[in-house]
Amino acid sequence: MLAVLMITAMALLASPVYSATMNPQENVNLYTGNKLIIDSNQQSIKSVVVRGNLTAATLSNNAYPSKNFTLTTNSTQLYTVDLLLSYQAPYTSEIVITDPSSGARTQYTSYFVSGGDLNLTIFASFQAAPSTGPNTPLGWSSFYGWVSQFGGAFPFWIKILYAVLGAQFAFVGYRWIKFEDERRRIEGHLPPLDRGNKVYLWTEVVFRTLVAGFAISLAVMIGEVLVLLIAQYLFFVNLDLVSLIDILRERASSASSI
Repeated sequence: MLAVLMITAMALLASPVYSATMNPQENVNLYTGNKLIIDSNQQSIKSVVVRGNLTAATLSNNAYPSKNFTLTTNSTQLYTVDLLLSYQAPYTSEIVITDPSSGARTQYTSYFVSGGDLNLTIFASFQAAPSTGPNTPLGWSSFYGWVSQFGGAFPFWIKILYAVLGAQFAFVGYRWIKFEDERRRIEGHLPPLDRGNKVYLWTEVVFRTLVAGFAISLAVMIGEVLVLLIAQYLFFVNLDLVSLIDILRERASSASSI
């Protein structure tokens, strides 16, 4: 009995040991329109299984075994590609991403197999390509969109401030320009204001409006910072930097309720 056990153990030790099949997984991110290519230097691609929206995809129509496989789509999709590669002799396989629009070719990764099977799983995510700029000529809609985005960058009380200052300076500026024109007509030693002079004076009114609004908003913001500093270092109270118009609104609502 002991002799039988020793013979069995020697037979097991003498038998060749084969390595397990590799099962690598790769996450590949592509842009829509790119091509996912699995390329091999031998006829090693035995079978391919693709899961996903196949109606939106374009697959290579090869007879297997084959040296390559190609997958592409023009929409945002997610595909799972399972490939079985097998060859008796050593072979090399690589995952390549190509961009047909620019002709760029990028090697994602590659494998060297001394012989045998390779079960490769690829999770291919096709995302929308980044925008390179507007494809349509700029129009009034684009200008209005830019104005709305620019106005959204300012707090509400700044908009109210410039609206009030604009109305006030427009009223005063109109009366001032009208007075200057009538004074020139009455005195006679200076010619009346022409269109160019009026445009220049209105430009000065707009400039003074912007300067006055900037000065007032700067003073308000500096006052807010001073209030915070005094509350923090003198009364040891931490306050948030809130807008002055919000504080005034709360005070007004509480006073009206009383």
